[in-house]
Amino acid sequence: MKLQINDLLKNYGVTFSEREIECAINLYNLNINFNMTSNSSLKYKDSILCSYINNQIDQTTAINFLISTIQNILVTKEYLEWIENNNHRLIIWLINRLSNCYNFTISIYGIKNLYKTFLYNLDRINISIDEKILFLQNCASEWNFRKLPDSEIKWIDQKKASQIEWAWLYLAKHNLQINCFNHFSNNDEKYESILACLDNLSYSLPETKELILLKMKKTWSQKKFRDSGKAKKPYHLPLTQETQAQLEELVKLKNMNKSKVLEAIILKEFNELKLK
Repeated sequence: MKLQINDLLKNYGVTFSEREIECAINLYNLNINFNMTSNSSLKYKDSILCSYINNQIDQTTAINFLISTIQNILVTKEYLEWIENNNHRLIIWLINRLSNCYNFTISIYGIKNLYKTFLYNLDRINISIDEKILFLQNCASEWNFRKLPDSEIKWIDQKKASQIEWAWLYLAKHNLQINCFNHFSNNDEKYESILACLDNLSYSLPETKELILLKMKKTWSQKKFRDSGKAKKPYHLPLTQETQAQLEELVKLKNMNKSKVLEAIILKEFNELKLK
């Protein structure tokens, strides 16, 4: 899409993309004055910014100020190359780091674009460009030891919808969910959000993290066993006093509990009947 703003900038050696336009709109508070949101069309944002520049008495000074200011706000792409646009797990962690490090309230950009949400908030936050670069460099180093290793999460099957749903509800029940800034459109996105929540455990004591993961994994194993139908259900069998006494004697002789003794007797009888 051809942007009108670049016609105004053609003699200044720069071109703007959506990101620069969004930054300019925030810089001049045009989003408030014209009731714009991040979901407003790029065409509309472009036209409002052009109209604002054209209405300035000294257009040259206004454009030079705009270019200079944006260059001191926006981190260049070279510092962002390590971030995979579709790695929701990483981006959720980054957004939370940005919010926690600077006590900053995150604004959602668009409906489902987490990467744009991160960039939009990184650009908006009121810190120097040098500090933004340092933040990104620190995150690039930190991410590799903050994310849980595959060995600790491989028991969560990304393709098993029932397990993904159970894990998400388990995290909610135990107050382990973090803000994922995400509107799930599929199980893959929910799976990545689950992993992002578990990555957040790296800020706990190592023994606390291990205990939480162990308990979660054990709870899933127990549920899976119950759902398989193999779990033993209690039954009450009315026995005569004499039969009860004989059962008690067998328990002592075989050094087994009552359930095991009865299972052994039933299995033996069943197998003998099958052979007849």
